[in-house]
Amino acid sequence: MMIEFGGGVSAKVGEYARRLGKTAFIVTDKGVAHAGILAGVEDSLSKVGIDRIVFDEVIPNPNDTLVEKVAAYLKVQKCDLVVAVGGGSSMDTAKAIALLATNPGRTADYVLADFSDLGKIKTHPLPLITVPTTAGTGSEVDFWAVITIADRRMKFSIGQGPMYPNGPYLGATVCLVDPLLTLGLPPKLTASTGIDALSHAVETYVAKGTNPFVEALALRSIELIARYLRTAYSEGSNVEARESMMLASHLAGICENFANCGGIHSLAEATGGIRGDIAHGDAIAVYFPHVMLYNLPDAEAKFAKIATVMGEERRDLSLGEAAEKAIGCVRKLIEDLKMPTNLRSLGITEKELPAIAERATWDMCTSGNPRAIGGDQFLAIAKKALGET
Repeated sequence: MMIEFGGGVSAKVGEYARRLGKTAFIVTDKGVAHAGILAGVEDSLSKVGIDRIVFDEVIPNPNDTLVEKVAAYLKVQKCDLVVAVGGGSSMDTAKAIALLATNPGRTADYVLADFSDLGKIKTHPLPLITVPTTAGTGSEVDFWAVITIADRRMKFSIGQGPMYPNGPYLGATVCLVDPLLTLGLPPKLTASTGIDALSHAVETYVAKGTNPFVEALALRSIELIARYLRTAYSEGSNVEARESMMLASHLAGICENFANCGGIHSLAEATGGIRGDIAHGDAIAVYFPHVMLYNLPDAEAKFAKIATVMGEERRDLSLGEAAEKAIGCVRKLIEDLKMPTNLRSLGITEKELPAIAERATWDMCTSGNPRAIGGDQFLAIAKKALGET
């Protein structure tokens, strides 16, 4: 994977594309197209003689029905390169399309139960260039795509890093991270994607099977988000804040390649599978402090460190008190960003909670949670997250 980070690097799409293919299939959404970002990408491709077809109908929480329909269309058009421009939904859709363009079967055939299930991708997906327009998912640099399997009403992970030198993997061939593309991001989307990035950093930092490399990157990501997310939210044209948030998101995305997430994502993805109209970042925000509280007994030392990098003074505090400060920091950030704090505000009812809890146990992120967790525990957390009537 080739990565470039900096203002204006998105203009290099054409330069890289001409080395990878002749006809680009651009995957994006209406918002990106209307914002004028797509025009710059198309112009870069046009300058080097790359033909292009634009698919701008990506939906939030993309599903297998859409992915398979679009992959079939790509094959008919004989495109040999995929370019993803947008947020996590566009990136995930593009990865899944690139996979199905060269591998047999359906999206569901590549669903992973856990990390022991890797190795399903046998042939290199089509070359993929990623150009993120949000600072949140880190999907531009990770090896994962989260796709809803429609008939199971659940968001599942597909993905694979290279399992041997030059082996097939589900990720970008070239990643162009241009923070300037986020300057026009609305406050609500800035908040939603920023909290998602924070959850990636926190969960990979405390996950089972994490390592010192992930821990170092995750802590830096947490520190940057704590310092700059509020500014990016309130001062959308602040270049320093936008650059720092994009870096934080990118670092957290790298962490996802080497450590699993946990119960926050299990519950959020289960909720998004049942209710596709709920933004992923909103679901993350609701569950975030509740899962941290559940994990507290098994993650005190790391939570205390999180509190420190988020700016909390630990002098004269016990380890447990310092750890609780981390949960308070996350709650305060979510409140300051005016994000939802309970499931009722998302339209979830109590009768939906058992299905959410059950589906959360299906999620591969569950195995990464630092404290053992199952259906009963997920249900108890979801009830706490429901909120008052």
